[in-house]
Amino acid sequence: MLTKVYKLSTFNRRAAGVKYCLINQHNLVETNEQVQRIAKLRSMYNNEEYLRKKNMVGKSAEDKDEVMNLINKLDTRAKAISIVNLITANRPSEMLLLKISDFDLDNKSVTVMMKKQKEMKIKRLTLEAVHLVKASIREYDLKENDLFVGKVDKWDNYSSVAISDSAYRKTIHKWLGFAPYTLRKTQITAMHEAGADIATIAKQSGHKSLETITKHYLEVNDTTVDKYL
Repeated sequence: MLTKVYKLSTFNRRAAGVKYCLINQHNLVETNEQVQRIAKLRSMYNNEEYLRKKNMVGKSAEDKDEVMNLINKLDTRAKAISIVNLITANRPSEMLLLKISDFDLDNKSVTVMMKKQKEMKIKRLTLEAVHLVKASIREYDLKENDLFVGKVDKWDNYSSVAISDSAYRKTIHKWLGFAPYTLRKTQITAMHEAGADIATIAKQSGHKSLETITKHYLEVNDTTVDKYL
């Protein structure tokens, strides 16, 4: 019996965290009995008593045109960072690792370090994103080894210092009113609605699992449903 019933998403995150800690910090491997116990606890969420705890509500995608309207109101640096984050569907950690040398602006692409997958991926850029990156490079006199995001103080002085994930999230929220993951989900959803197949979306977003995109990112929007009511 569950003494305190958490949401299924919370249960899964905590179970994954405990498993990671046991394996990577204590060199312990799950026994079959432990795997079965976790599975039994997870199966309880299928019961009517706990079914409401199974509902998962993530970050919603926004209308891409509306997001672009918000981005276009920002200053050069904020605009460049926001549009690169949107077009590449990067995670915050991937944005913070980008260096100017990672951009191939002549070929409208950027090489992204995927921390999660431990590999490098080439992602495409739009011409608008290329122009904005160039403008940001000129404005702050950025060099090849400088971080693309970096740190800017209250006097608008840039330094090639990595900021934290938390600071980046707060910055994007201050500029646009939502979290960086909303940019990621917005781009993935927009590509899907434009007719891109899952493999193409995975290439641009950096997903290894096509199932993850389908399950967690691609949703039928309420507005689409409303059209048929």
